[in-house]
Amino acid sequence: MIREIDTAARLVGITMAGLSLVYVVACIVLTWRWQRHVRASLVSTSGPSARALPAGARAGRPSISVLKPLCGSEPGLERNLRSFCEQEYPAYEVVVGARSAGDPALAVARRVAATARGHVQVLAGSYELGSNQKVNTLARLAMHARSEILVLADSDICVGPTYLATLAEALGDPSVGVATCLYRGAPTGSVWSRLGALSIDEWFAPSVLVARAVGSEAYCSGATIAVRRDVLARSGGFEALAPLLADDYELGRRVRALGLRCVIVPYEVATTVDEPSLSALVAHELRWTRTIRTVEPLGHFCSVVTYTIPMAALAALMAGRDRWVLALLPVAVLCRLVLHWVVRRGLVVARQQVPAMPRGGRGTAWLVPLRDILSFGVWAISFANRRVTWRQQAMQVRADGVLHGSEEAMPA
Repeated sequence: MIREIDTAARLVGITMAGLSLVYVVACIVLTWRWQRHVRASLVSTSGPSARALPAGARAGRPSISVLKPLCGSEPGLERNLRSFCEQEYPAYEVVVGARSAGDPALAVARRVAATARGHVQVLAGSYELGSNQKVNTLARLAMHARSEILVLADSDICVGPTYLATLAEALGDPSVGVATCLYRGAPTGSVWSRLGALSIDEWFAPSVLVARAVGSEAYCSGATIAVRRDVLARSGGFEALAPLLADDYELGRRVRALGLRCVIVPYEVATTVDEPSLSALVAHELRWTRTIRTVEPLGHFCSVVTYTIPMAALAALMAGRDRWVLALLPVAVLCRLVLHWVVRRGLVVARQQVPAMPRGGRGTAWLVPLRDILSFGVWAISFANRRVTWRQQAMQVRADGVLHGSEEAMPA
């Protein structure tokens, strides 16, 4: 019996390590291909003929309303807001707002609005549609928006000047219901923020590309959601999203149920990653992983194979008597470092779209093994309960994704 258990453990360890190596190689190939796609798109929108086209087609472009829900002063908030007010697009407005009239983010927004080139509205207050306060604020902002195309973007997102033009082009296809973007982490400087950015750049974004390669259109990120107002209404509107934690995922699911597509445009945006401590980093990542666990429970469980270095280490522990298995660990580390290099290489292209992107993350390679081990730990802890901390509020997420919990502020 003991021998059978030992044999099963060896097979499981070797299989998991093998799958994780196949996965990381797929991430390397798909990330490389995605960068070529972004580069080609950048060339097509920056050449002489491309620059001449917008001037001729300017009158036919639909107007766009950008909705930016705010909650508290954040590092880089003013820069992020200004980036949305400096678009090379003929007809757009930016509508920003916070739940409380005393929110310090509103003072920053008013300062930006005073010098912005385009039309900016700054509002206070929200509706009470559900436990998701971001959606409650978005619902109020939408009531004051003037355009038929709405772009929803989180407060910590920074973009480049061609952002709206790229989204408008995607929505010009009537089969497209939602246009969204991949995003990259822009760390604020601490080692914890750098680890957080590594997770976004080298785990989350490649996982989206792998899912996309096998035909999934489930990705719909709050970093950017461009949607026509009538499509939003037909999908149930903000009322249907406000009770849920994964409002962005649910919107994408509802739009696809209408027979429309969710597309990822070849444009990467930057998200400010500010993690002052290990506990803050783990709390944020637990919210993300438990969100994934809620909307894709089987996929979340199977995502264990995405943690390449821990899987190879476990294989070495479970099947170490087979000396060749020990070689899987250095191979796993090498593959992860190759992915790290490919992702860093892509920042050169990404900075041409969004100048605020980090310059390349030199000196972060030593963090890669630590990042994989930490990610595996967060994944394991995510099964302990359904508690999440969001904007310093502790809440519970039911199995159906509905949020409920206390409004009482929790310590950071």
